[in-house]
Amino acid sequence: MKRFFQPSGIPGRSSTASHFDANHATATSGTADETFYGIALSNDVLSAPQWQIVGVCLIVLAIIFQPKMFHQRNDLKLAFWGTLLGICCAMPEATLIPMLSNILYTRTAYPYIVVIPHCIVSAAIYRSKHGNNVHYLQNLIVSFFLYGFGGSIVSDLLIGLPATALSHPRIIPCWILGWTLVWFSPMDIVYNGYANNPSSAMAYFLKVCEAIDAVTTPMGRVSRSARELRNKVTAPIVAGLLAGVGGGSLRHIAGEPGSNIAVLEGAFWKTLGYSMLWWGLTVYRCDSAEEDIEMQQWNHCDSYGGSDLARVVIVCGHVLWTLLVEMGLATGHPFVWTCKKLFVERTEIPRILRLGPAGVNPAIRAEVYKLVEETNAPKSADELLKIYHGREEDLIHSLKKMKSKQSTKKDE
Repeated sequence: MKRFFQPSGIPGRSSTASHFDANHATATSGTADETFYGIALSNDVLSAPQWQIVGVCLIVLAIIFQPKMFHQRNDLKLAFWGTLLGICCAMPEATLIPMLSNILYTRTAYPYIVVIPHCIVSAAIYRSKHGNNVHYLQNLIVSFFLYGFGGSIVSDLLIGLPATALSHPRIIPCWILGWTLVWFSPMDIVYNGYANNPSSAMAYFLKVCEAIDAVTTPMGRVSRSARELRNKVTAPIVAGLLAGVGGGSLRHIAGEPGSNIAVLEGAFWKTLGYSMLWWGLTVYRCDSAEEDIEMQQWNHCDSYGGSDLARVVIVCGHVLWTLLVEMGLATGHPFVWTCKKLFVERTEIPRILRLGPAGVNPAIRAEVYKLVEETNAPKSADELLKIYHGREEDLIHSLKKMKSKQSTKKDE
């Protein structure tokens, strides 16, 4: 029981898969402990009992052909997926154990079950934003950097490590495969299944895999920086942060549709939270208790790989939250909400202790954001709040007046 509650970290995955050497010797062969709390690990679904393989096929058919009412009502949606989860627990060798094994393998590799869906999602998002007539070289190359692996490349270059995304043995082949499936699949089934039918089984599957990629990418950069750089305090955290916001920054600079400072702000706080959590539970923990041999082994401190338990908890927690958001049962992210409360809105503890300048009342801020969106104001809500600092009531009055004029013109 002592080891079960011991603090630990989560794995590292990045677009370079947390390499241990320059020639990618461990980049493709995932390695992990043989067991996880007595559970024998294996990602070979075909080695499961035959009845479980048949059960998986039936589950897939149930997901594909589920009635439309399960897409429209949240209670039925939860009941449907809860039932499937219970069935999966009854045949773990073909469902839960392969999923668990692939999560644990991300400590040393970039599993196909993660990299291929990530490539599909990245190519599909770019296509959905730019349409079907964009030049093939643009949608093949530009989307790779803006939506695929730009964050890891930015992190590597700015932190001073070799940018190995283009030399990784899996990334380029999987990117070409994912891009081909998005643009040339029969009846356009892959793109339509993700972009035009967000409640489909394919869309949820791709979103789950993308969530795994999103949460493990900054952790992988923290892990790699801690291994390869002497600065084990700020450098790993900055590396993780850049991996999470680098791609979003490139999209914002390039003027991609839907990219704005509010989206970038959310990515910043979320990635900072995961990066600091990973650094604290793994890098700091390993370096502050070098004589604790058991802890060193438990956290894979030789590579700053993190404990298996923490990896599973954090990855599964992030995936679950992502699914709740996609189903409309939750919004935002806990890290983003907390950081905004503490550092942006200046509420709670900072306000009580009078730390820093007074912030805008949350109700006023929310009203400004709503009015800016309704009036399609030429400046963002944050820019207007900065300009009208201390005169927020005047800003709201002006926006309401603008909204009234717009409504009058529409009526005419």
